[in-house]
Amino acid sequence: MIVIRVLALAFLCIIGVFLLWVVVVNLTSREDSMWYGGRPSTLGLKDGKLSGPKQTPNSVVSDSVATTHPAYIAPIAFTGDAKSAMTKLTAIVKAMEGATLVTIEDAYLCAEFKSKTMRYTDDFEARVDAVANVIHVRSASRLGKRDFDVNRQRVETIRGKFAAV
Repeated sequence: MIVIRVLALAFLCIIGVFLLWVVVVNLTSREDSMWYGGRPSTLGLKDGKLSGPKQTPNSVVSDSVATTHPAYIAPIAFTGDAKSAMTKLTAIVKAMEGATLVTIEDAYLCAEFKSKTMRYTDDFEARVDAVANVIHVRSASRLGKRDFDVNRQRVETIRGKFAAV
């Protein structure tokens, strides 16, 4: 009986240390940690482009990444003017489950997606390239290492809805 109590106490101590580490990581804004859950400072356009993929395999991006990179995803093609394309994209993203629009500009959109069960937050960004008639996208998980292709499927869903409308 005493062995079970000692093991339970040891287990609780390990869990407590882990939770304390997660709190410290988030309070000190250590974005390099896979346990950081705050809004990343890498969101937004840098030199007119979206940020590259994360170091962990839980993001996809079409802007400024080689087509051979595992995180590469094709941009969304559009016809017509860029303003109409952005209006259409905004309406699609706004109507998706778990989406919260964060930033909407003429050629840039940023949204957060919360998963239904675990309430994980993923960041979605889009940039309209009016010259090439494409919308560059980036979708990335905030926490963890893997996303089981959730971000890739989200972009493909948006691409499908964009083509259908």
